[in-house]
This record gives sequence, structure tokens and C-alpha cells, in this order.
Amino acid sequence: MPKLPIVKGKDFYDYLVKYGCDPISSKGSHFKVKNPGTRISATVPIHSGKDLGKGLFAGILTQLAIAIRVSRSLIVYLFTKNYLCAPKTLKF
Repeated sequence: MPKLPIVKGKDFYDYLVKYGCDPISSKGSHFKVKNPGTRISATVPIHSGKDLGKGLFAGILTQLAIAIRVSRSLIVYLFTKNYLCAPKTLKF
């Protein structure tokens, strides 16, 4: 499996919402998203200029990977190759 990339919270939140997670609520700089299939939710911290920790990033991926209907390793690959910055190139 590829090495976990360094990801900003805002980019990751936008990606999750775009590919199937439902935004639930926000409180301060923490945004909740929900997997509509399993109803499992996770909180994504969006602190300006700060990256998500690798453990937190991996934990959120593990909780919500089913919601966006791709494997965790594919998500990591997409972030590693910076396809998040050019979402038009993504084809599922």
C-alpha cells in the first residue's frame, strides 16, 4: 500500500463531500460528515494552514471508505498523486 500523503483538512473534507459523504454539522473548525449507507459519522478538523495528522487521516479513511465506494488504498493513491487538486481527471 502507498505511503499516507500529507493532506489539508479542508481538501479532505471537500473530497469526502464530493464523493458521497453527507455533511452533518460544524462547530468551530470541526466538520462532521456521515456515511449515508452505514450512518457512521466522523469529524474532520479544518484548521487553517495545518495538515491532518497521519493517524487521524487513516482513521477517518477507515471509518468512511465505504461511503465513497472506493478502497482505502485507492484514496491514498489519489491523494499521493495530487489528483485531488484536479478532480476532473478522476474517473470511477
